[in-house]
Amino acid sequence: MSMLNASAAKPVSVLVVDDSLLMQKLMTQIIDAAPGFKVIGVAGSAEEGWDAIQALRPDIVTLDLELPGRHGLKLLARVLKQDPLPVLIVSAFGGPGADNTIQALELGAIDFIEKPDGTTHTLEGFMKHLVGALGRASASRRMFAGSRESAPARPAIAREPARAGGRANLIAIGASTGGVPAVQVVMRDLARLGVPIAVVQHMPPGYTAKFAARLATATGLDVREAADGERLRPGMAVVAPGGPRHLELEERRGEFVCHLREGPLVSGHSPSVDVMFHSVARGFGAQAIGILLTGMGRDGADGLLAMRKAGAETLIQSGETCVVNGMPKAAFEIGAADRVVALNQIGAAVGDLIGERPHLRTA
Repeated sequence: MSMLNASAAKPVSVLVVDDSLLMQKLMTQIIDAAPGFKVIGVAGSAEEGWDAIQALRPDIVTLDLELPGRHGLKLLARVLKQDPLPVLIVSAFGGPGADNTIQALELGAIDFIEKPDGTTHTLEGFMKHLVGALGRASASRRMFAGSRESAPARPAIAREPARAGGRANLIAIGASTGGVPAVQVVMRDLARLGVPIAVVQHMPPGYTAKFAARLATATGLDVREAADGERLRPGMAVVAPGGPRHLELEERRGEFVCHLREGPLVSGHSPSVDVMFHSVARGFGAQAIGILLTGMGRDGADGLLAMRKAGAETLIQSGETCVVNGMPKAAFEIGAADRVVALNQIGAAVGDLIGERPHLRTA
């Protein structure tokens, strides 16, 4: 988009739902100062929020989950069922609030940011993260509008011979914006296969352990936050912990070992999907399957290409089923994907690849 068109474009309208007058004022100032965004209303309760959505028709809603009276989760569920639009959760950091935040993401909230606490989470950091999250929420509006985009032609690449009917030793999954429910769908459909699974979902510290616990409940697998040196066994899955360390996997004397290594951001993230995928390409080659799900940016694209070149089967989530078709699209454009698959068919596609079909959800 040209600068002239960008400046003339209608701002993305935002409704702020938060019972704190201070937060209402702070968020209004930050959002109005962000190019291309404008607050069109504020609400202090779930009831006021619903009425404002109907009256103002915002493009995006920011939602505090801890509201007087009806809980924010109830408003979120109602919005997504009756009048779907991107909802961005604004939550207190970690602690008891983490469960509610994970549940909100499972329901279909686009993303979340943590409120400033004056110490670990600074006002400056909050401003940066809020603006970034608004960008991700804005990019997701296409999905809610039901639009579809065509994929470009996929270039041919040189690769090792593909696995010939052999059973996969490892499934590696990467996701970002919109990934919490997507990862849950895929893992629930893969649970019967018993293949070890490693997941990198972009998420800050304080949330990944909760995410792993909810995945365990939803899938029946032994899912845990990865620890350095942990052995990954059949029927088990690990989630990369949020924070400054990257997850890498290594096969050592028949055992699959997790390594957590500190390092700079890769593809803008830590933990990075690219780092995990590259380690899987090196250590597992054709005996692995790579899956790249919804997310903004391109983290995972280069690593998935490395996996494909090493002989692994690689799948990406189809654009029309992504909350944000950034990471899968980037992977497609460089020829990293063997298959483009709708979210609810990924489990079946993987089952076919390794000669077993998992039970799919009927709902």
